[in-house]
Amino acid sequence: MKTTSAVTKPRSLKTLIRVFICLLILVIIGFSIALNSFEKGQFTCNKYTLNTYLYIILTFNLIALYCLSLEHLNIEYKLNLLMLIGIFIITIALLISLNFIDPRKIIFKHLVWLVFVLGLSFIFYPMFHSFTDKTVVISAAFTTILLTIGLSIIAYVKPEWINLSIGPVLFILLLGGIIMEITLLIIYRKDYRKINNLFRFMCYFFIAVFMGYILYDTKMLQIRAKECVKADYIQESLNLFLDIFNIFVRILALGR
Repeated sequence: MKTTSAVTKPRSLKTLIRVFICLLILVIIGFSIALNSFEKGQFTCNKYTLNTYLYIILTFNLIALYCLSLEHLNIEYKLNLLMLIGIFIITIALLISLNFIDPRKIIFKHLVWLVFVLGLSFIFYPMFHSFTDKTVVISAAFTTILLTIGLSIIAYVKPEWINLSIGPVLFILLLGGIIMEITLLIIYRKDYRKINNLFRFMCYFFIAVFMGYILYDTKMLQIRAKECVKADYIQESLNLFLDIFNIFVRILALGR
């Protein structure tokens, strides 16, 4: 019993420190957004790119805060396939609805966005919790950050290399990949090990697709920043956030 207590306490303290760090980041980012993103209670077009990235960081921070808080409280839950598909459909519905909510409805749009982030966190936590060695998660996050920075530099330094006509191609590839993966999950739901190599290939496939999306969405961000009339940083940030998040999840899956 003493040995277990000695091991548990340092781990608990470590996660508690991480929770406080996330809370500190939350306060700093929240203050930065309040300072830069709004004018007279509405989104402003000023500092468009900065505000978009602040919302991206805020979204990741909220997911990290959710996961670390549950980890600290030692809460564990599993999602079966039906629950996973159900919550996934709900989050997709929320994501689509955000596209139709007027950005001038600041409070309502933020509330729907928060529910969406909570749903995404709820889906992601079991995967996060399954890694007892959190260095794998940190390594995946570090790799994702490096990829994102590298692709963003390309998009800003050489925007002429990115043809916007790749948008429909990326969408078709993504849709095809999702359909194929869902089909495989249903067919082999009793034994995923039979198609382990195929799932690894799908991970690399999705990473490549979302790398293309980072280039595409970063160029679109530049265009919308120049043409801004009515800013919507929630919608704008979600485009790039989902690209980065999907790459992170796929890299993490490869670390299993």
